[in-house]
Amino acid sequence: MSMLQKQVEAILFASGRKMEASEIAKLCKAAEGDVASALLALRQQYTDQDSPLLLIDEGTAWKIHVKEDFLPLVQRIVQETELSKTVIETLAVVAFKSPVMQHEVIRLRTNKAYDHLAELESAGYISREKKGRSKLIRLSEKFFTYFDLPPDTVKEKFRRFEPVEQMIADAEKIAEAKQGELRRKEEELKKRKEDEQRQMQLVESGIALEEEDDLKQLQKRE
Repeated sequence: MSMLQKQVEAILFASGRKMEASEIAKLCKAAEGDVASALLALRQQYTDQDSPLLLIDEGTAWKIHVKEDFLPLVQRIVQETELSKTVIETLAVVAFKSPVMQHEVIRLRTNKAYDHLAELESAGYISREKKGRSKLIRLSEKFFTYFDLPPDTVKEKFRRFEPVEQMIADAEKIAEAKQGELRRKEEELKKRKEDEQRQMQLVESGIALEEEDDLKQLQKRE
C-alpha cells in the first residue's frame, strides 16, 4: 500500500463520513487525479483481501463502510460500550497520544470533547489528574481489559492514523494564519477610517476657525 493510499484510508476512517475526493486531495496535498487512483486501488485491495471493510463511492464522495456480515458484531460492540461514535473517536485520540494533556485533546476534538472526557472518566476508561492549568489524561486498566489491548500495543494500533493528526495540525496553522491576516486587514481598515475621521475633523475645525476669523473681521469693520 502506497503512502498516499494510507493517508486516504486514515482520513476516511478518522472522519467517519462521506468525503469529496477534492477535500481528501487538499488534506493530502496531492493532485485530485492521484487521490482518485489511490481510492480505486484501496477499494480493490479491500476486495482482494476479503476485508470486512468496504470503500463506497457515491458520485464524487467516498466513505468506508463495514460489510453487512459484520454489522451485527459492530452494533453489539457499540451497544455494549454504551459510547457514542463521537465519544469513541475522542477515546481513540486519547489512546493514540496517552498520556496526553486535556487541552491537546480539546484542540483536536473541539470543546465538545469536555463532555466526552467526562463521560469516559465516569465510565472508567480514562483517569484525569490536575497538572498546571490543565489535566493529564491516562488510559485506565479498564480500557486495556475491556478492549483486550496490551498497553505496549495501543500506540502501534493507532500509528497509521498519525498522518491525519499532522494534516489537522497543518490545516489549523493555515487557518490561524488566515485569521491573523484577516485581523491585520481589519485593523488596517479601522486605522484608515480613524485617520480619515481625524483629517475630516481637522478640516472642519480649520473651516470653523476661518469662519470665526471672518466674522471678527466683519465685526471690526462695522
